[in-house]
Amino acid sequence: MINNREDDVHSDKSYTLFDTITKKSELNQKKNSIPLPVTIEALSKNIQELNVNKTLQHGIAAHKEGNFKEAELLYRAILHKQPKHPDANHNLGVLSLSLNKCETALPLFKTAIEVNSKIEQFWLSYIDALIRANQYQKARSVLVQGKKKGFSGDKFDVLSQKLNSVNNSLSPSQSQLKILLEHYQNGRYDETEKLAISITEQFPNHQFSWKILGAVLQYKSKVSEALIVNQKAVEINPKDAEAHSNLGAVLQDLNRLEEAEASYKEGLSLNPNLAKVHYNLGSVLQKLGRLEEAETCYKQEINLEPSYAEAYN
Repeated sequence: MINNREDDVHSDKSYTLFDTITKKSELNQKKNSIPLPVTIEALSKNIQELNVNKTLQHGIAAHKEGNFKEAELLYRAILHKQPKHPDANHNLGVLSLSLNKCETALPLFKTAIEVNSKIEQFWLSYIDALIRANQYQKARSVLVQGKKKGFSGDKFDVLSQKLNSVNNSLSPSQSQLKILLEHYQNGRYDETEKLAISITEQFPNHQFSWKILGAVLQYKSKVSEALIVNQKAVEINPKDAEAHSNLGAVLQDLNRLEEAEASYKEGLSLNPNLAKVHYNLGSVLQKLGRLEEAETCYKQEINLEPSYAEAYN
């Protein structure tokens, strides 16, 4: 495995080739270099007579000195004999990534982790490669898996911040949002739910998609799920009066009346002209036995929407 000590990684940069290679090699390349056969198969025959670990060290030494062709040949020769060798897979992935061959690197890093999930650098390299390949959803998933394995610290924080920065700068296409809205407005709630989930997974900070998803889940009586989704919408934009109102409606459905009251009041503090929210707040207060306060809310609703007065006649 390529050395991955703390002082070999630049904390303010991505994990590139020279971030993961030992600064000092115990090998003297001039003394220890071996003549390279023409093909990987030929070299593999030689490896049968050599120690694989020693061959790996020769590969690392060549890699460190910038002799990429030699390093690649040595790594591939090891893999020809032991396809699941974790260090050879990882190091060949690092080399490929340094040459901007992300698609080549990804399966190599994946194999390294599958064989040995206890090496932090394997996770860091794989996540970084996924980010470079613009596979942000997969990168986030692998990052979560790595943290569940117990890995943490500055290196993982750097990658997490990079992912958050990417997600904050991205939004779904206008065509996606148009289709989402059309599904919702035309009552195609299964299609709406499916598309909204897909968009929120790709763009976890896009609040509108969370609001649509919350509305659909509430309509389909998936109230517990709707609660989590509406809480997320409020978290993304705590200044959105409608998001607080939506959360209040879900809490009211769950009969969590005091919490519903707080959400409605927060929404009205941000936008006091929401007639429907005044009505919903009045309904909650009425259930709580606070009839005078409820009456005040109903009157405020009618002041904002005089046509609603007919409903009380």
